[in-house]
Amino acid sequence: MSVEGIIDRIFADAQEEAGSIIHGAEKEAGALEKEGMREADEYFERRKSQLDEHYRREKERAVLNKRLDQRKNMLQARQKWMDRAFSDAFEKLTGQPLEEYKGLVIKLITKVSRTNDEEVIFGKKGDAKFFERIVAELNKKTKGKYSLSKKRGDFPWGFILKKEKVEINMSIDSLFTYKRTELERKVWEIFNAG
Repeated sequence: MSVEGIIDRIFADAQEEAGSIIHGAEKEAGALEKEGMREADEYFERRKSQLDEHYRREKERAVLNKRLDQRKNMLQARQKWMDRAFSDAFEKLTGQPLEEYKGLVIKLITKVSRTNDEEVIFGKKGDAKFFERIVAELNKKTKGKYSLSKKRGDFPWGFILKKEKVEINMSIDSLFTYKRTELERKVWEIFNAG
């Protein structure tokens, strides 16, 4: 074979080898491109799913926050209403005429007294003569032996019954503190039933 033939043969083999390499590289590049596209699609779907989940959680959080704000506002309005109702009741009781006050006090003492001979400590509402009349009427009505305390309680309305170390506090402050919790619970039950 001539030198030219050998060169042509080497050149042909090189071209064939180059074509084979190029074809393999193109095939590998196609596979890499497909793999890259598949990975890109997976990444896109994964990120889309993460973003969808993130926005879904954000939306749920926003809805829950709005509901909590509405509930808080409603509870504040109810609490203001409750405070106003108790304040009005407190004012009504402390401002009632003395004769109504006397009748209510006699009923309460009769109801809570255990021995019908306790010392009665009245609050600030009324004067000594008024209290003497209450105790006299109470003793007559119950055939009891109640006594009027010389000291006055530091509360605007009501009384304390005292026998030795036992005291029954029926002052307005005590009644409102004690009964408010119970009444609020009942009112909340009514509010929440509707």
